[in-house]
Amino acid sequence: MKLKFTHKTWYFFLLCAAAASMLNGFAVLGGMDFSFLEMIAFCITGITVLFLAAEKGSPAKEKRNYFCVFVVLMLSYVVNGWAAYICSALVWPALLGLEYQKGKPIQRQLQLVCAAEVLRLLFWMLTKYAGMSGLAFWTNLMFVLLTCARGWAALTLYKLQEEEL
Repeated sequence: MKLKFTHKTWYFFLLCAAAASMLNGFAVLGGMDFSFLEMIAFCITGITVLFLAAEKGSPAKEKRNYFCVFVVLMLSYVVNGWAAYICSALVWPALLGLEYQKGKPIQRQLQLVCAAEVLRLLFWMLTKYAGMSGLAFWTNLMFVLLTCARGWAALTLYKLQEEEL
């Protein structure tokens, strides 16, 4: 028995990571704490990006770019405060940007994820550092919308890979 992991496999894992984050977001909107799901999403995303960097037959520059995305993801876990959120907000746009550079038709998904990341980061910064705690609901809602955008992007990548096979 030989397992074969392809880009399609890793795009499926990205879809799972987005789904776990989305479930956590809905739980937060409902007043529950499912933060362990965000850790699961973080781990799945990290493994996915790392294995995309290690895939056989990929050019060295592509591998280096994926590894840089992995490093930014790890920095989002290691550093604290606003720097962690900025690093976290860069991961999905960078990953989708790499896929877009490879010719994947995901321009709309990339734009939506970038816009959602910026808005969510802005709302979070206003809530955390400007003392606007009244924006907490909107920050959480922006997170849910962000995870929906990530899920759409991952689903599109998955379906595009399916069409190539």
